[in-house]
Amino acid sequence: MQLVGNRLVTRGIDIMYATWVQEDGRFAFSEAPMGGDCIEVAADDYASLFAGQVAGKAIGRDDDGRPILLDPPPPTTEQIIASLTADVQAHMDAAAQALGYDDIKSAVTYADEPAVRKFQEEGIAFRAWRSLCWEHCYAVLNAVQSGEREQPLLEELIAELPSLAL
Repeated sequence: MQLVGNRLVTRGIDIMYATWVQEDGRFAFSEAPMGGDCIEVAADDYASLFAGQVAGKAIGRDDDGRPILLDPPPPTTEQIIASLTADVQAHMDAAAQALGYDDIKSAVTYADEPAVRKFQEEGIAFRAWRSLCWEHCYAVLNAVQSGEREQPLLEELIAELPSLAL
C-alpha cells in the first residue's frame, strides 16, 4: 500500500493486520500477521482509517478492540498555554521586525542606550508594550483556567492586546 495524495492505494492486498501497542496507545499495522492479538482489517477499512487520519482524526479502538476513527483529544492546558504564548511572542516579534529589529528582545535592548535617541525611545516603548502584552495575556489565560471566560481564538487574543505606542 502507498499513499498517493490523500488516498491510500492498495497493491492487491485484501487484508491488513492490526495489533494494539499498549505502550504507545496505538495500532501497528502490517501486511502479515504479527502474532498475538492480531486483528484482520479489510484493505478498504485500512484505507479509510488512514484517510481519516490525514483529515485530522485519530485511530483508536472500539469496545471490541477494533480500530476506529475518533476525534482527536482536546489540547491539554499546557498545550493551549504554549500555543497562545508562542503566538503572542510571534506577534510582538513581528511588530519589532516591522521596524527593522531582529525581534522584540533586540528592540528592548535599546531602551538603555542613549547614543541614538530614536532607538532609545523605541526600545522604551517596546519594553513597556511587551510587559503590558504579557500582563494581559497571562490575565486571560488565568481567567480561562478558572472558568471565568472562554478560551479566545488567537485573533481575538491578539486584538485584545494593548497597542504599541511609539
